[in-house]
Amino acid sequence: MAFLYPGFLWAFFILIIPIVIHLFNFKRYKTMYFSSLAFVKHVDEKTKATKSLKNILVLLSRLLAFAFLVLAFAQPYFTSKNDGEVTKASFLSMYIDNSFSMQSRGAEGQLLSEARENARSIIKNASLDTRFIIVTNDFSGSEERIMTKVEAFEKIDNIEFSPITRSLNEVIQWQENNFSKKNLEDGIQIQNVLLSDFQEINLKFNSKLNVEEILMYPIKLNAETDNNILIDSIWFSSPIHKVNTKNELNIRIQNNSPLNLTNTEVIIAIDSYKKTIFVDIPENQSIVTKIGYMDKSIGFKTGKVQVVDNQVFFDDTYYLSYKVKKNINVLILNDDDAIPNLSMVLDLDDYFQYTTIDIKAITKGDLDNVDLILLNGTNKISNGLTTYISDFISNGGSVALFPGKTPIPNEWNNLLSKLKLPLLGKKISTGTRIQSLNYADPFFRSVFKTENNKLNLPSVQSVFQAVSNNQSIYSPLISLQNGLPLLALSQTNGNAFMFYSSLHPDFGNFSKDALFPTLILRMSEISQRKLPEYLILGDDSRFPIYHKISIDNPVHIIGENLDLIPPSISISGVTYITLNSLEKNNGFISGNYSLNTEIPLGNISINYNRRESELNCGTNNLIIDLLKKIGAKEIVFNEVGSNHKLSTIDIDKPFSYWKICIIFTLIFVLTEMLLIRLLK
Repeated sequence: MAFLYPGFLWAFFILIIPIVIHLFNFKRYKTMYFSSLAFVKHVDEKTKATKSLKNILVLLSRLLAFAFLVLAFAQPYFTSKNDGEVTKASFLSMYIDNSFSMQSRGAEGQLLSEARENARSIIKNASLDTRFIIVTNDFSGSEERIMTKVEAFEKIDNIEFSPITRSLNEVIQWQENNFSKKNLEDGIQIQNVLLSDFQEINLKFNSKLNVEEILMYPIKLNAETDNNILIDSIWFSSPIHKVNTKNELNIRIQNNSPLNLTNTEVIIAIDSYKKTIFVDIPENQSIVTKIGYMDKSIGFKTGKVQVVDNQVFFDDTYYLSYKVKKNINVLILNDDDAIPNLSMVLDLDDYFQYTTIDIKAITKGDLDNVDLILLNGTNKISNGLTTYISDFISNGGSVALFPGKTPIPNEWNNLLSKLKLPLLGKKISTGTRIQSLNYADPFFRSVFKTENNKLNLPSVQSVFQAVSNNQSIYSPLISLQNGLPLLALSQTNGNAFMFYSSLHPDFGNFSKDALFPTLILRMSEISQRKLPEYLILGDDSRFPIYHKISIDNPVHIIGENLDLIPPSISISGVTYITLNSLEKNNGFISGNYSLNTEIPLGNISINYNRRESELNCGTNNLIIDLLKKIGAKEIVFNEVGSNHKLSTIDIDKPFSYWKICIIFTLIFVLTEMLLIRLLK
C-alpha cells in the first residue's frame, strides 16, 4: 500500500485523545448522603461489567472512525496486480493535435478545447505513480521531458494552435524515438494516447515502426461539419506596379462543402483601397474573382483579403505586400558593335532610368540597384562577366542579350547554358522572315489590344541558329519562318532574353521597326526586380534584401508583439532572410510585418500553408487498420462527438479507496452513537 498524501498520516496522533479520555475519568462527582448504601452497592456491582464493555466498544468505534478519516485524507492506493506481484510505474505518452484543423467546432466547442478536456480526464484517472510525456505538433525539446500529474495538467492548459502539420507517422515515430532516449526499465508498460481529428492527408505511413509493446489509445474527435471556406491564393495579373496604373488582383476562393454558397462576403483592404464584394461559389469548387484598383503613390503597400466564414479561421485571410517603384534602373553595356537605338528607346519614358558604360570597364558594384542589363553589340564575354550575369539572374535581376556581328560561340554558349537558353549556332540567311509572335505568353499581355496575325512584321537578313539541348528551358517569343526563335525568354529567378541575331545594320533594319521599341520597353517593364508579395510559413522560401547589410545592423522583423532577427544567408552580395523552419518559428503568425535595420527597409507578408484546410477525416476502420500496419497489436479506439462520449479508459486507473475510508468513518460514528443511546 502507498499513499498519495502521506503527510496526513501524522494525524494518527489524534487517537491519543480518546484513549486518554477513556483511561482518566475527568468527570466531577457530587457527594450524596444515604442512610444505607447496600442497595446502591448492589446495583453498581451488577452494571460494572456492562459499563466496562460499553466504554470499550465506544472507544473502539471512536478510534476506528478517526483512523479511517485520517486514511481518507492520506488517500491510500495499491500498485499490486495479479498474484500479488508489484509492477513498475507505467509510462503514458499523450499526443494532442494542435494543428489548425482542430479549430473546427465540435459538440462542446473547438476540437482543441475538447482534446484538452479529455486529456485532463485521462490524466486524472491514471494511476498516481504514472509518468507522462505531453506531445504536440511543435516537437519541441521541452516536450521530451517526463512530467508529473501536476506538470502535465499545466502543460495541457498552455497548448495553443500551431501552424505546424504532422502526419500520424511522424508523431508515432517521434514518440518511439523519445521512448528509446529515456532508457526505460524492463517491464514498464508504455501507453500511447492519440487525441486528433485524424485528417486523411495526415494518415500516411512511410515505414513500419516498433510499436508492438505499446498500448495504443487513438481518440478521434469529430467535428459537427467539415465545411470550410478559404482564400486559397492571390496573385497579380501583371508583376508591374506603377503609380496611376491599374493593378489586377486575382483571388481564388475555395468552397470545401457540399453546399452551393451564395453572397459569400469577401473583404479587400490594400493600402487606402477598401472594398467588399459578394460572390457565389459552387459546391466543392473554387472560383477566381478579379479586383482592379490603382496605386496613388510610390512606396511599400500592404493589405489583406478576407472571406467571412464561421468554421475554421486560419485560412480566411491572405496577406500581401509589394512596392510601387519610382522608376526602373537599366544598365546598358556597350561593346564594339553597339547601336544607339537602345538608349534612344529608353529616353522615351522617364520611368526608365539608364546608365551606359563600356563592357570592358564593368565592375560588380555597377550592378547594384539595377533591374535590367542590356548587352549591346557584344562579341566577347569574359568568364568574369559570365559570373556577374549568372549571379545577377540568381538574385532576381534580368538580362537582355544582343550579340554583335561576330560573337565568339564558346564564350557565348558558356553564358547561354547557365541561363538555360538555346546555344548559339552558325549564321544562316534563309527563312529569316518573322513568322509569328507568341501572343499566349504573358510577355505580350496588354501589349496589343487584340491578337492580330496579319501584322506587317519585319524581317532580318541573317540570324544565328538556336541550338536547343536537354538543359534548355525557354519560351520562344518571336518565331521565324524556318521554325527557329528570333527572341527567346528563359525564366528562373529573373528574366533572360536572347536575340538570335544582331542589331547591327549589316543584319537588317529590325532596330528601326516599330516592333523594336515595343520589345525593349516591355523587357524593361517586366524586368522590374520585385519582392515576393508574401512568404508561406514553413515553406523553403527566401525574401531578398537589396540593401547592404552589415553584421552590426542585422535585419529585424517587427510586428505588433514581435521583434526578432530571422535566419539569413548571403548569395552573391544579396542578403536573404528565410522562414523555412517551423520548429523555430519564434511565435510567427500570419500577417504583415515591417523590415528594419538602422533604417526602414520595407514590409514582408506571411501566410499560413493551406494544407490543413481540407477537413476530410479518416474513418474509424482506416485509423485502426493503419495502426495495425505499422505494428500496433493492442489498440483501444475511442470516438468523441455529438453522438459519442469518451468511454472510461482503464489506464492503470487506481481504485478510489479514500471513498471506502469515508464510508467506514461514517459507519463507526453511527455505531458510536447507537452504543451510547441503546446500550444501557
